[in-house]
Amino acid sequence: MIRIKNDSESTITTVMILSDWTKESLSVSKNIETKILHLPSLPVTFDFAECSRIDSAGAVEIIRIKKSISRRGCSVDFINLTAENQKLLTFYEKNFSYKPLLQKQKSHFLESFGRGIFDLFAGIGNFLSFVGEGVAATFKVMIKPWDFRFTAFVKQVDIAAIRAIPIIMMLSFLIGLVVAYQSAGYLNKIGGDIFVVDLSVMSVFRELSPMIAAILIAARSASSFTAEIGTMKITEEIDAMRTMGLDPFVFLVLPRVFALILMMPIIIFAADIAGMMGALVVANLHLGISVNEFIDRMYLEISINELYVGLGKSPIYGGIIAIVGCYRGFQVSGSTESIGALTTKSVVSAIFWVIICDACIAIALTKLGI
Repeated sequence: MIRIKNDSESTITTVMILSDWTKESLSVSKNIETKILHLPSLPVTFDFAECSRIDSAGAVEIIRIKKSISRRGCSVDFINLTAENQKLLTFYEKNFSYKPLLQKQKSHFLESFGRGIFDLFAGIGNFLSFVGEGVAATFKVMIKPWDFRFTAFVKQVDIAAIRAIPIIMMLSFLIGLVVAYQSAGYLNKIGGDIFVVDLSVMSVFRELSPMIAAILIAARSASSFTAEIGTMKITEEIDAMRTMGLDPFVFLVLPRVFALILMMPIIIFAADIAGMMGALVVANLHLGISVNEFIDRMYLEISINELYVGLGKSPIYGGIIAIVGCYRGFQVSGSTESIGALTTKSVVSAIFWVIICDACIAIALTKLGI
């Protein structure tokens, strides 16, 4: 807090400092400087009669304000300082150096483009290195299976997979219901109500259930993997593990990766059942197709390959999600802010690569006639 005395007949401006001048009170320093610089160019006296304490941050700020006022050609005096505060201000004034802010240099387009390409290949190299370490850790566990953390694996199966099944089944049920309802509107016009079974179940088995499940697991598990491992890295728990001779990949990465690879087929199978039930509800209530007719049509006309295609893709999706989530967690550095940024990146990256993988598999299966 301050009070400025500047009468119209006065030849000096007095600034009364009414509180301690510490780093906690520096929020008002800019207001002080602004008020003083808007006053007439008169000598300024800072009165510290009611200021009992000045710390290092406060001393530097006072000297900075003094230098700013002096550049206007006005003299600055300090009065009623305690001996300790006077000594502190004298020391900092003697060693004060004003360093103007450096202007940010604008980079050339080619320089920015080249840096972006370099960062891209560096990121690919780091990711491949991470995958290589994971493969080496897998071989290590195959040679010494007793090193595998089975307890952590079971915990990840529960947290990352089993607890996600209810929400995934609910969304898959709604997706199956919507697909069947939308299809019925068109097929009913041409008298092809029964084909709702073919269209709904095939799309749910082959694409919709695997994709919905993978996106939800990516949003749920990839983010948690990144946050958990990132927190451990910031708190130096991973460094402590390496110091004790423990492999972080065996202890942190492999249980998560194996848990998702193993559980994704089960998750997607549950999603298939829920999606099929959604289609059955619409077919029965909206089109009058009985449960027996629905099951007979599905059994006779829909190939079991449609189910196998969706289930076959699921371990790949699980591996991608787990690897990306763990990789982003090991990238965390500096402060906790990087955890939030990399958690967002892990979700986006996992969903992106799952969709890319799904597109590649769809093209390959189409070429093979499957």
